[in-house]
Amino acid sequence: MTIKRITLHGIRLPLKRPFKIAYDSYEEIESLVVSIESTSGDIGWGEAVVDQHVSGETWQAARNVITKELAPLLIGKPADDIGAFHRAAEARIRHNPSAKAALDIALHDLLARQCRRPLYSLLGGRCHERLELPCVISMLSPEEMARQADEACRQGFRSIKIKLGDAPEADVERIARVREALPPGMALRVDANQGWSAKQALEVIRQAAPYRVEWYEQPVFIENLEALARVTQATEAVIMADEPIHGLRDMLRVIRLEAADMVNIKLMKSAGLHAARAMAELGMAADIPCQVGSMVESSIATLAGAHLAIAHPNIIANDLVGPEMISSDVAEMPGDGTHIPLGESPGLGIRVDGDRVRELSVFEERID
Repeated sequence: MTIKRITLHGIRLPLKRPFKIAYDSYEEIESLVVSIESTSGDIGWGEAVVDQHVSGETWQAARNVITKELAPLLIGKPADDIGAFHRAAEARIRHNPSAKAALDIALHDLLARQCRRPLYSLLGGRCHERLELPCVISMLSPEEMARQADEACRQGFRSIKIKLGDAPEADVERIARVREALPPGMALRVDANQGWSAKQALEVIRQAAPYRVEWYEQPVFIENLEALARVTQATEAVIMADEPIHGLRDMLRVIRLEAADMVNIKLMKSAGLHAARAMAELGMAADIPCQVGSMVESSIATLAGAHLAIAHPNIIANDLVGPEMISSDVAEMPGDGTHIPLGESPGLGIRVDGDRVRELSVFEERID
């Protein structure tokens, strides 16, 4: 089985409501959807959702990297040698993890479809029965965030994640109001998206101690891993690293510096599943549990993350909520929005709607 054709669609995914975090605000998500067709007729699907604040990539730049640099490396090559692709891709162009992730995910989906097995069976087998999803609440007024938290409880969510990071005093108020809206056993998690200094983070954590925050995600700037380490070592609160962690070298730095208690793995930062699984293994060896996160992706990349999460014992949480935030997706996402069930269907386990992909497309390119 060799690769004969790769097709790239640049699509815009409309959001149900604007999504505001510490460093930006979004009304739609720009995505690159990739299909890889083999000589056997099987097709694998992948996706890249870039975040220029995190990986330095833009939508059009990732488009060019995929079509001009990476996709040509695959034409005529065996579809099952994913390691060879990554070695060739790294030799061809450094970094650009989201562009590489799109092809990595498509290769994994293609291989699993060819084997007629669900993707998680190629990633170690099922470890968790199903994946519980958090409700992620955008950074809004304390009152509105509390209202949305109460609504999420009524919908059946078991955990709430709130976006903070624009003003420490307002953030403490948001934490307090949301906690007041939740029943006692409900998990509350905080993501500051780099919005605080180390001192501000410690002050917020101190003032918010009565409100039982399960963990604080990326409180400080992406480039300052030493500041993250200072926060982690100065508090009993659980601190999760996100934006600075792109691969195995970054995982090693976290371990050496004792910079975080947890790590958020995102396929768009790790160049796909190939390295992400190794990161989870390394975290397990260092007693650092992991979460699989999201760049607000469609069902394609979301399910790739879900297959990894359900297959690995060191992945104890996920943030795979993109399809619930998108008003028009490219496939039907399994589950009811509060969890992701994965069955025995081959590959990612979904049927991508080609007509919907074309409807949402701004451009299309073919490499063969």
